[in-house]
Amino acid sequence: MNRKQEISKDLPMILDGLMVGVCLWVCYLLRSTGIIRLDRLGEIPSFSSTLWILALIIPFTPLLLDLHGYYEQPLSQPLEKLLIKIVKAGFWLILLISAASIFGRLEIPSRSVLILFLILTPGFLILRVRMMRKLLIHFYNQGNFGEQSFLVGNDADCEAFLLGISPSELMELQIVGMMDLAKHDPQTILQNIREKIAGRVIFVSSKSAANNDLPLTCEIEGLDVWILSENINGITSTPSFEQVGKNRMLSFCKSPIDFWQQFIKRILDVCGAMIGAVVLSPICLIIAITIKCTSPGPIFFSQVRSGRRGKRFTIYKFRSMVANAPELHADLSKQNEMEGPVFKIKKDPRVTRFGAFLRHTSLDEVPQLINVLRGEMSIVGPTPLPDYETKLIEKSTHRRRLSVKPGLTCLWQIQGRSSIKSFDDWVQLDLEYIDKASLFLDLWIILRTIPAVLLRKGAR
Repeated sequence: MNRKQEISKDLPMILDGLMVGVCLWVCYLLRSTGIIRLDRLGEIPSFSSTLWILALIIPFTPLLLDLHGYYEQPLSQPLEKLLIKIVKAGFWLILLISAASIFGRLEIPSRSVLILFLILTPGFLILRVRMMRKLLIHFYNQGNFGEQSFLVGNDADCEAFLLGISPSELMELQIVGMMDLAKHDPQTILQNIREKIAGRVIFVSSKSAANNDLPLTCEIEGLDVWILSENINGITSTPSFEQVGKNRMLSFCKSPIDFWQQFIKRILDVCGAMIGAVVLSPICLIIAITIKCTSPGPIFFSQVRSGRRGKRFTIYKFRSMVANAPELHADLSKQNEMEGPVFKIKKDPRVTRFGAFLRHTSLDEVPQLINVLRGEMSIVGPTPLPDYETKLIEKSTHRRRLSVKPGLTCLWQIQGRSSIKSFDDWVQLDLEYIDKASLFLDLWIILRTIPAVLLRKGAR
């Protein structure tokens, strides 16, 4: 993304941040001056008591909208899809305000103002989009926005490139001409590029020997050079450029990590783990006493497991097996019912009577909230495997499950769990989560986990 593209995205984000702040102030005026009358509600405090909410919505509203792809394809995204993304971002914004109110002990001065804000803001945002679109289309039509582009490549490649881009992208590229490498020599092509006053040259037949030194010549002349590459040595991941000293590095990332999404996910993990620890503390006390009274041995079970990139960490669980369970593992290995490096059997003789209850209800995993608070795990993510099982994983596709932080629950837990007999199927669910990871997918998994736990679906 070049600087002009960054500005074209950053400017709407800044405008939206300022606009939602103004919208909150307008809602306060409508409510406080009585323009909108709510007879059953009394007077509200001064606007200064709302400043902490203002400090949250101005920076976080555009960031949440960006996380949901609100600013992508500014000219062609249907308004109904934009409205859905606004609603999704609004949900997380309310969650953020609620969390700040609870943990920061901040009072929401007027819920009616907040409700008005949630009702009016989508209209303001959609209005901004419509006005911005008209402005951008005017600039594009006048040729006063961005660089004009010139396509260079075989006719078939040029046609395929044009078919693969959206109408808004076609308008943004402002293609002023194209020439076939097989029909024209580099000097003729270069002359046409100059005559068309193009600022960007897109080479869509990168493997063609007819390119010669033309890309280098265009760069020397100060033109932006884009080279189409479907893959490099078979790699199809998302590419980006990094600068390391004087070295320019081409980086490929299979699952690009969005900083703000990871930041918000971490905040939600910490808040969720703290709330869970407080709410479940009485139950944990009962579990601890019961374990101690029904089975000799420690209350907690700890084990070294593999986290992100295979980094080792110690996981904590309520002990559900006999104290010498690790020593008995070798004798039971022949009874393994799971295909692959992991060990699962339906009726493990090492599990205590109360331990079976803990496993069926997943209460044995509550102490893993400690791992979440410590940053070793997330609430949603692939299940961390014991370190000795991770060492047995040979397939690179299987090891990709280690590319993200492990979690308490994931797609495997809600779509079969121990009823899945193949490690390949298990990994496929983990990779599906990794490829589609989003905050809303996390929320969906958490909501689906609750009935899965209550109904003891696939748990053993």
